[in-house]
Amino acid sequence: MNKIEKVLKTYGTPTYIYDIDILKSRVSYLKEKFGSKYELVYAVKANTFIAKHLEELVQRYEICSPGEYHICKKLNISPQKMVISGVYKDQETMEEMLLEETDILKYTIESLNQYHLLDALTKKYQKKIHLLIRLTSGNQFGIEKEELLELLENHHSPWMMIDGIEYFSGTQKHSIHRIEKEVTLLLDLLEEIKKRGISIKEIEYGLGLPVFYYQGEEFLEDEFLTQVKQELDRIPIKVTLELGRSIAASCGFYLTKVVDMKENRYGKFAILDGGIHHLVYYGQTMAMKIPYYEILPQREDTEETYQLCGSLCTINDFLVKNIRTRTLHLGDVFVFQKVGAYSATEGISLFLSRDLPKVVLVQKNQMILARNTIQTSDINFPNNVVEE
Repeated sequence: MNKIEKVLKTYGTPTYIYDIDILKSRVSYLKEKFGSKYELVYAVKANTFIAKHLEELVQRYEICSPGEYHICKKLNISPQKMVISGVYKDQETMEEMLLEETDILKYTIESLNQYHLLDALTKKYQKKIHLLIRLTSGNQFGIEKEELLELLENHHSPWMMIDGIEYFSGTQKHSIHRIEKEVTLLLDLLEEIKKRGISIKEIEYGLGLPVFYYQGEEFLEDEFLTQVKQELDRIPIKVTLELGRSIAASCGFYLTKVVDMKENRYGKFAILDGGIHHLVYYGQTMAMKIPYYEILPQREDTEETYQLCGSLCTINDFLVKNIRTRTLHLGDVFVFQKVGAYSATEGISLFLSRDLPKVVLVQKNQMILARNTIQTSDINFPNNVVEE
């Protein structure tokens, strides 16, 4: 009996499984491909449940919300590994961090307002902090290049040290030409900074490496990462690589069981005890793409075409349409793969007050229940109702 079967027997469905052995193997692979010159930054938003298990494997944690900060604190993750990021930094949280922590690694600056907020707070409490200024890629994140250059020129705070630049332009980048353009953009920026007589120590670069979720997609990752490293090697200063999806995706599995079946003029339908409130794949379009999966128990049988539907009362709750697979029976379990990044937190989990699934971490022969089933009916309940 393998790990997944053991979890299924113990905890049932629906359940998320995160395999820490796969996670560690993935990080080792990435480190080998990029080499010791590059440090890895883990974006906590990709998966909070595995964060603690990465403590000895990555050099930094990218934290993008007060909630992520409090999770990392409860996990006893060192502030010396925290990069406090996020498009919205409220005064209360920033003040809390400055008062509670003496050695948070870095704060990012996403706007001039954020700069002035941290400037005022560091003066007030006489706390020294280190900054990364985020360069926008043409959206609501970061600031324009000219604003960035002016900020570097006019920066004179004795309490805030600007260490470098942060740049992230999106996810699922599978074109080496796009990476080449972005590296060239960063090199041009470094040249302009140098011309103004300013020096910075590093660039934190969100590579946005791709994960191929669907059957039929081909991707030569070894070759691609070799080319990516060649581009990165053009940058003359320290580069730290912010990764989330690429680190976490492969370690995750989602288990959901066939609980009802029916057939009508539109085809055969298998109803699962999970649904789109639990399972989200980046790039899925109207449930037409087939993700990687297996079915338990394994058996030989004829093949049929099914529509896989979840347990939500909405016509949109299709996990996969027109999937050709072996004949299904009540109680069969679909094990969807590559759900280690985002899926558990991207779904519309409060819709229809259905329970949140269990989360189980597996490592070697151990199973750890990281989160038990949570009844969202408690969250959706109107506590201010007064009996008449």
